[in-house]
Amino acid sequence: MSKKWFKNSRMIDQSKLNAKQIIIQLIFCFILGVILGVLAKFSDTFPANGAIGMFFNFISDITTNIGIWVALATLIAVWSRNPFIAAIKVLTFFFGMLLAYYIYSQMLFGFFPTYYFLHWGIIALLSPFAAYIVWYSRGEGWGAAICAALPIGLLLTQGYPFFYVFSIVTGFDLFVAILLLVLLMKSKWQYLKVVPLSILMFIILRNFNILSYIFGGF
Repeated sequence: MSKKWFKNSRMIDQSKLNAKQIIIQLIFCFILGVILGVLAKFSDTFPANGAIGMFFNFISDITTNIGIWVALATLIAVWSRNPFIAAIKVLTFFFGMLLAYYIYSQMLFGFFPTYYFLHWGIIALLSPFAAYIVWYSRGEGWGAAICAALPIGLLLTQGYPFFYVFSIVTGFDLFVAILLLVLLMKSKWQYLKVVPLSILMFIILRNFNILSYIFGGF
């Protein structure tokens, strides 16, 4: 895909945000990350008793799965003013989430899981590059279609076991994959490009077991 093709997939909004607007958006992303990080850790340790326990057990299952974070990062990115701001906002979101999650772990258990923090931190540091690319997915043409197929294909890879295990978590991944498809597409012609590309991405990720190399061992 040529650089011109990539950039022409979605026009960048040339109007500039002032410093105050950018800071407010970054603070919002950080706070959202902190809230979700605390919620994720809290739900991990909540007793699975009664209706409330079942609810938090469901939240724990969702937040310990990569699908929800891919979906949230994609939504944050695509509804940013431009790809540069998308990259910064997604990094800020994950920084807040990881910081809250592991500080909470330290407070609860008296130790800090350095290995997991560093490895997830490396992935968080790579997230701005993914956010920059995914920002173009809400455009038109093959360039945008390829960008949209990346998160959708990943979610399909996570969710396809639903058809033989029928778990809520895998069903959730399929749901958010469809949700992203609906939210990102701006025309019926774009659907015709994104759907086959997403299936192709799913086949590549599944057959080459790429996700296990990236997230395996965490």
